[in-house]
Amino acid sequence: MTIAVAYRPDDFGKGALRWAAAEAQATGQHLVIITVDEIDPEFEEPHEIDLSEFTERFDLEDLDYEIRRAASLDVADVVIEQATEAGAERLVIGIRKRTPVGKMLMGRVTQMILLDAPMPVIAVKP
Repeated sequence: MTIAVAYRPDDFGKGALRWAAAEAQATGQHLVIITVDEIDPEFEEPHEIDLSEFTERFDLEDLDYEIRRAASLDVADVVIEQATEAGAERLVIGIRKRTPVGKMLMGRVTQMILLDAPMPVIAVKP
């Protein structure tokens, strides 16, 4: 079984990775960490990501995991595509607290993932 997590280097991505790593560790699942730079891959290079705090905190080195990196202007589609290709049964994303108006205007990427993903999506707050 596989669990996928959409990771970005902020508190929301870290919260999602923390939850997904703990779940994968507890259940013995394969963990797929998906990171997408929201850039045009024809003109820019993706940045390096630092997962050292997670390898120490969650002992990712003992976990069955892989990192999938991509660059795209359409982050939601790439996350869903990568999770589907990995055969993920669940997809974990980080979300931020919203004001009442913000709840009506949920982030575009979050909303697209929640609506379009073919697998259950777990939304985690940091």
